[in-house]
Amino acid sequence: MYFHPRSTLSSCSARLDKQGRGSRYIMGSGESSTELCQRTLKEKEVKIRRALERLRDKRSVLRKQRLRREFPIVSVIGYTNCGKTTLIKALTGEATMQPCDQLFTTLDVTAHAGLLPSCMPILYMDTIGFLSQLPHSLIQSFSTTLEDVVHSDVILHVRDMSHPNTEQQKASVLSTLRGLQLRPALFNSMLEVHNKVDLVPGYRPPGHHVLAVSALLGHGLDKLKATLEESVLQATDRRVLTLCLRLGGPQLCWLYKEAKVQQVQELPKTDMAHVTVIISQATYGRFRKLFPE
Repeated sequence: MYFHPRSTLSSCSARLDKQGRGSRYIMGSGESSTELCQRTLKEKEVKIRRALERLRDKRSVLRKQRLRREFPIVSVIGYTNCGKTTLIKALTGEATMQPCDQLFTTLDVTAHAGLLPSCMPILYMDTIGFLSQLPHSLIQSFSTTLEDVVHSDVILHVRDMSHPNTEQQKASVLSTLRGLQLRPALFNSMLEVHNKVDLVPGYRPPGHHVLAVSALLGHGLDKLKATLEESVLQATDRRVLTLCLRLGGPQLCWLYKEAKVQQVQELPKTDMAHVTVIISQATYGRFRKLFPE
């Protein structure tokens, strides 16, 4: 979908004319139909710009809070109405999320907690939908709302494969991302998700580099979660390990303080347990120095 307020002037004027409000001047206002449309559209731009500025400030505060809690961040991006919110709802099970088929719907700070197959907690960031032909007066405000993408660990680029202009939409999104000057590693590791494939008869994935899903029907989500976990672990330099440790020993106490203990499975008739832990490479190195095998 393309959005350019200036390009709607002629259609706006035509509607006024059809309504009998005068093709030249609006009775009592001293404004022509074109001038009225220009003023109305400018007022809408001002409202959108103010909302975007408020959003930037809120995101800055929340970003600091997330960094303190050390949650991996997955930014879900895509062209407007590609199904980002529906996908996050399917991945997290948040029944309260209500996707809307409108421009600028996601104008709020939305971080949604989810679990990966290893039970590692992550945060999905639902970003504002990308647009083509964005008005020049909104470009700066729009770009500042995407600062979360720069600070994320992994990016999911969601595409609506049922849209006739899906390739142009992809090009628009990638162009905007390049303008954000992302870290090369972050840009190159971006996962491309082909959504709404249930609406495309005979759809076939173009290769192993994309993930085909139907967020609405739940198709392909398990594979997406598994691939996403691999990407998050690599991006955050973490590992999922299962260690055999003594219950109540210093090793287990240390791991509870320095890493994320996911599961402790006691072994029958022993004081040992299989401990599944998510741990960074650096922390694991310290663990092995303190507790050599």
